[in-house]
Amino acid sequence: MEGAVPQSAWLLALQVLYPLRPPCYFHPMPYEVTASRKRPQSFEQLAGQDFVAATLEKSLQTGRIAHAYLFSGPRGCGKTSTARILAKALNCESGPTPHPCGACDSCKAIAAGSSFDVIEIDGASNTSVDNVRQIKDEVLFPPNSSKYKIYIIDEVHMLSTSAFNALLKTIEEPPPYVVFMFATTEQHKVPATIKSRCQQFTFRLVNAETIVGLLGQAAKEMGVKAEEEALLWIARESGGSVRDAYTLFDQVVSFADGEISAALIRDKLGLVGQDRMNALFGRFANGDTPGALEDLDTILSSGVSSEQFIVDTVEYCRALLLVKNGITKESLLGAPLSAFDLSISEALDVEKIERLLSVFLASYRTLKDSIDPRYELDLAVAKASHISDYISPGELSRAVRTLRQALGAGISPSPGFGPRQTSARTAPSGKAPPSGAAPSTFQDRPSTSTAKAAAMAYPQTPQASQNFQTPVPTQEAPHAPPSQVELKKYLVGEIRKSNILLATTLDKSTDWKLGGSSVSLVATSAMEYDLLKRFVGIVAELIAKRYGVSLRVDIESPQASSHASAPSLEFPPAKPSASNAEGNKDKEAIGLVERLFKGSVVGYVAPGGAPAVHPKTLSPPAVPDDEDRPDPMDLTD
Repeated sequence: MEGAVPQSAWLLALQVLYPLRPPCYFHPMPYEVTASRKRPQSFEQLAGQDFVAATLEKSLQTGRIAHAYLFSGPRGCGKTSTARILAKALNCESGPTPHPCGACDSCKAIAAGSSFDVIEIDGASNTSVDNVRQIKDEVLFPPNSSKYKIYIIDEVHMLSTSAFNALLKTIEEPPPYVVFMFATTEQHKVPATIKSRCQQFTFRLVNAETIVGLLGQAAKEMGVKAEEEALLWIARESGGSVRDAYTLFDQVVSFADGEISAALIRDKLGLVGQDRMNALFGRFANGDTPGALEDLDTILSSGVSSEQFIVDTVEYCRALLLVKNGITKESLLGAPLSAFDLSISEALDVEKIERLLSVFLASYRTLKDSIDPRYELDLAVAKASHISDYISPGELSRAVRTLRQALGAGISPSPGFGPRQTSARTAPSGKAPPSGAAPSTFQDRPSTSTAKAAAMAYPQTPQASQNFQTPVPTQEAPHAPPSQVELKKYLVGEIRKSNILLATTLDKSTDWKLGGSSVSLVATSAMEYDLLKRFVGIVAELIAKRYGVSLRVDIESPQASSHASAPSLEFPPAKPSASNAEGNKDKEAIGLVERLFKGSVVGYVAPGGAPAVHPKTLSPPAVPDDEDRPDPMDLTD
């Protein structure tokens, strides 16, 4: 605006016209909020910003005063207060000094916000380029009665791009008596050209211990009794902002009637409370779903909102997780350690607590999109009540690893068992015990969760049982010693339920012989011999389960002598004889495939990419009639 009178001239005219302040206008308010009353007036009172205070004090001592400062950080952590303290340090009658006196006229005027040479501008309401041009005109006039003319622009990131561009030249080369101080909560919105012309100071959130101390001091000055747990809750709710903590403190004092307690805060502000959380999580640990749902209804009926319930539940889960990991710091837990029921943390392991935390966090994310928030809470509480049945992936992995170790040591685990120990007679890992050794026994039954994990990790399939070496007798009443026919019939019928190929191969075997501690049989081909050798552990286990005796199963190869038995499972498999021709193996394989699928082979491709071979050139063995051929899909005996 052309011809406009600078703002400093109007202020000077007012000072000349009104040397004394009218009492009706400048009369102090009868009540001042704690945030304003406790605003720091020196660098020593600046809480939680030691680096900023130390740097500014050192620069004032050495006379290294910058022409522009940029203070950035979260809300309520002291940015504007630091700018005012720095302004007092620069314009104090004994300054520039890092310790302003606070008693001179300049310090008093700055503290009261009535200094003509310290101009505070709200960047959110003065965003246009015209406001910046007015500043450019005012900086041409020297300060009225102080050493420096200081401009404090709060929320500077709200200025428009044109306003920033108009301010660039003034910030880069201001008059020697002008100092700019910018404060912002969003530093990333300030142009890089502005930041490069300023000394930047980043403010941090204040820790909970410091805020508790400040609140305790304020309560003492006001004559209010306050529990430490209540002050700790206020400090945590403030999120590291001192101004937010003072504001919440004033709110609590207004209804506390001279005494602040944690119970009063929970009752008035609609919080769940530590006692009710202990009771609810006790229901979770005990698996009491009806009781947990009743507790939820009681909590919600007392006026606690759905969001607040989940927030308090998540905070309690987090505290339990910290306690489980050995952390007992009250500022992290949010309450004294004595306020928690430690039996809950002992009943739940870390994986289960993490699972509870993830359940309630997921409920909070879906709460607003649900048909009814109450349904989400009921579902979350019902899931949490079954936490004792939860098997974590890590626990399942450990159970599988334990079972693998047991299998490698020659132990035959059964469903419902976790880690086991072998008896003193068990042979070293990788070797089977002698044929006359007694079966291994299991010791130290594991916990319920480990047993469930082991049961899930151990499917009863032939593939999982092929390396079993020592069968474990069950508690079933043993049957009478079997005959050869009865034993074969029983084994074929049982194995057919899970492995038709193995049952068919076993049914075709011949020359079954029962000895004192062993049973031997002869395979009809080399391929069937290999198959029976792989699954011989299943045969031995079924015999022990049915008849209560432990028998060694010997498989004889068709090429061996009728009186020579093949090595049992305790020894490495016998190598095929060098006299076996490749063509014989192909014939046996083709014959087995034809018997299994009740057909005839037209041709096949030999391994290694060899050309197709017609089966007639191999002269396969004769295929039995359909009525004599075993049915591999027949599940009946």
